[in-house]
Amino acid sequence: MSKIGIVIRREYLTRVRKKSFIILTFLMPVLFAGLIFGTVLLANLSESKAKNIVVVDETGEYFQALKNTDQFHFIEAQNEFERFRQQSDDAVYATLVISDDLLNDPAAITLYSWQQVTPATTLAITAQLNSYLSEKKLASYNIPELKTILEESKITVRIKNIRLDESGQEKETSAEMAAVLGMIFTFLIYMFIFVYGAMVMQGVMEEKTNRIVEIMVSSVKPFDLMMGKLIGIGAVGITQFGLWGLLIAGAMSFGTTWFAGMGGTVEMIFTLLASSNILVLCLYFILFFIGGYLIYASLFAAIGAMVNSQEDTQQYMMPITILIVFAFLAGSYSSQNPDGPLAFWTSLIPFTSPIVMMTRLPYDVPWWELILSIVLLALTVILIIGLVAKIYRVGILMYGKKPTYKEIIKWLKY
Repeated sequence: MSKIGIVIRREYLTRVRKKSFIILTFLMPVLFAGLIFGTVLLANLSESKAKNIVVVDETGEYFQALKNTDQFHFIEAQNEFERFRQQSDDAVYATLVISDDLLNDPAAITLYSWQQVTPATTLAITAQLNSYLSEKKLASYNIPELKTILEESKITVRIKNIRLDESGQEKETSAEMAAVLGMIFTFLIYMFIFVYGAMVMQGVMEEKTNRIVEIMVSSVKPFDLMMGKLIGIGAVGITQFGLWGLLIAGAMSFGTTWFAGMGGTVEMIFTLLASSNILVLCLYFILFFIGGYLIYASLFAAIGAMVNSQEDTQQYMMPITILIVFAFLAGSYSSQNPDGPLAFWTSLIPFTSPIVMMTRLPYDVPWWELILSIVLLALTVILIIGLVAKIYRVGILMYGKKPTYKEIIKWLKY
């Protein structure tokens, strides 16, 4: 086995054999799903105690239109509003003052409170009053059964998206599902680049700080040592993604069988997932992950080789972090306009294309754009690795001070 192969094997086996890797690999999808559904569930839970809203209705008409809910109780005012203004009452969440006929003056309604009210509060009030006012307005036209006629005239259109393949066969798709898949893959590649790039930097720093690297470079070339670390840790990421893919494929297969014939939204979601080109997206994910990982992990390795402590990394990490975050934001905005200028250019620029292109792939990117993006990414990987190798071979044996940008440029000329 070559020396670079020995380094790859060491870096790979050292990490995949850890209990933390095994536990996180199998628990992360569960935790991620639990985080999403748990957040939605908690957001929809209402407080156990309803908030009291006192209503000062000077018209004497609108209090009856406000019905109590699980979150809010409406109480007709027994005292003048000035008493509420002068003294806070913990039992009263807010006071609603209606000073005139809302059909004539829709702005004649004000909500007073001693603390900032939530959007749900105003929504609960306006929804009921708007419904009451609409019925009152319809009744003023004196047209028999006008409300029934309007209700029957409401039509909801549901567009079915059908995509034709090269053979002309039809396949049902969903624009919403494409956007969700794109954002999931974008987030995963963003997270993987950050996590495993930082892992490379941490590994290089530890070996340099412990002076182990001085022993290693006596038998292994610095370039082989760097590439072995990059490839070994990158293989750990691909292994983890592969295991996640198997878990998701199993869940999709089970879910499709379980919900088959049950109807409803759940079955539709599993059907659309099954009809999507998940395998193709996964292959492109691995390809763009490798390219993006090699670019940023190489830069992280250079930082680890240049500095002597964790505190010194901040100066060099900031530009890289800003670039990765910009790529993620560009990917997020590109999901709304996958063929726009922002999506087009950032999916070609190698420093952002691994993240942004994953957003566009579910929308069938033209083949020439995809090939051009991959070629530019590959050329940039070769260029970055060549430059970083020069910094790495000098930096890993430099101790005592943090190099300046001027010194780093000199290293590149050696």
